[in-house]
Amino acid sequence: MLRRKIAESLTVRIFLITVLILLGAGGITFGLIAWATPSTYTAVVSSDLNRQADALTDRLAEVSPEDCGELLDEFVRSTGASVILLDAEGRSVETGSLLASPVFYEYDEYESTVVTSSGDTAVTFSADQPWADSSVTVTMSEGNAVISDVHFAGQEEVYSLYITPRVEAKNLAVQALIQMAPWLLLALLAFSLLCALVYSRYITRPIVRLSDIAGRMAELDFQWECAERRKDEIGALGRSLDQMARRLSAALKELEAANQALRGEMEQERRLDRQRVAFFSAASHELKTPVTILKGQLTGMLDGVGVYRDRDKYLLRSLQVTGRMESLIREILSISRMESGTAELCLESTDLSALLEKQGQSHAELFSQRKQHLISELTPRILVTGDASLLEKAVGNLLSNASAYSPEGAEIRVWCGLLQNRPALTVENTKARIGDDALPHLFEAFYREEASRNRSTGGSGLGLYLVRMILERHNASCSIENTAEGVRATIRFPGQENIST
Repeated sequence: MLRRKIAESLTVRIFLITVLILLGAGGITFGLIAWATPSTYTAVVSSDLNRQADALTDRLAEVSPEDCGELLDEFVRSTGASVILLDAEGRSVETGSLLASPVFYEYDEYESTVVTSSGDTAVTFSADQPWADSSVTVTMSEGNAVISDVHFAGQEEVYSLYITPRVEAKNLAVQALIQMAPWLLLALLAFSLLCALVYSRYITRPIVRLSDIAGRMAELDFQWECAERRKDEIGALGRSLDQMARRLSAALKELEAANQALRGEMEQERRLDRQRVAFFSAASHELKTPVTILKGQLTGMLDGVGVYRDRDKYLLRSLQVTGRMESLIREILSISRMESGTAELCLESTDLSALLEKQGQSHAELFSQRKQHLISELTPRILVTGDASLLEKAVGNLLSNASAYSPEGAEIRVWCGLLQNRPALTVENTKARIGDDALPHLFEAFYREEASRNRSTGGSGLGLYLVRMILERHNASCSIENTAEGVRATIRFPGQENIST
């Protein structure tokens, strides 16, 4: 469990590493202090002793050997060192000092010699000294002892002054460090734990926060802000994450919008495919009926069966059926060209009022046959940019529909002018009405309110569909509504705006 925690938590790893580093650094520092303290202490003592020994030598040069006892006692009291004064032959000199005497003795031969051996200085005193009853050898380490040549006042003989500091093998400073070691270790451990805790939290807290933010980004959640105020690399990383989140959020929104648009286009394409299938299905049905009629009439006339013996009568009917087929095929071809975009618009300035007046005159005979009355209210010079031939076909289809679906004695009212500052025209036929369920479907291909599709009660159902396609290519709109007196179709143009080709 602990290994898993260490492996998964950066904070725990940094904490443990920091504790070990601090403990190691503290232990190494303590060991170096304990190792360097004795030699450092000895060097300091020796340096100080040399300085005082030089001062003592200068003072001894002003007195005689018999009168230097007080100076030697003063020196011993101030330094705590052992002092021995020897003459040129290595014999101890009587100075009258109470404190200047050897401290460590090794009894040896009864002769006075000075021998250097293995780095030590051995001094042998003969037994004829007043303060000793036998020969005494004093061994002093050259690393600690100070040997100075002394010239007394009025004396040509050179004397040797041996000064030995009182240095213990284990000095007090090292002993104090050893005694304090357990407490120092506890203090170092507590200090290391505290520092490691603060350091690890300070280092890993922003990293953990950035890790959480990165995890949310992986889940495509960009509704957050790091808001890092640090000036270092971690702060720069936090600000970079903020910027990346904003850009990713914007890119994601753009992708969603593009996806929605693509779905809309695909749905539109599917809808158009369904419309094409329905269109060709209806077109085949519309063509199948007159073809069947025409085939039956021609077969009957060829065989001379029954009524078909009157060939002139049924040849005229066959011609009428052929005319309806021709008209239907012409409309289908026009729609096909416009849907495929092969029929280009011939854009020019067109006077709507003049166009309506021309179409009214061309339909005058039709209105007269059905005893219908054309009433026109046209504002002169209502200009639009468009294809005059296609606009004439659209207006002609509206007039034909108005006449076809109106009874005898109905009025066909035509108006042209400005509607909300836009060119517009209306065609209204009285004494007629369209069912509310049929109004939304009037501009669909082959749609007829009368479900039996009887030719005596209506056309092919392509007239208004063709009107819609022509007006869409002119960026115009058409709507049909019931009024108090009949049915009104309204066309609104975009004025002089660009027309799509």
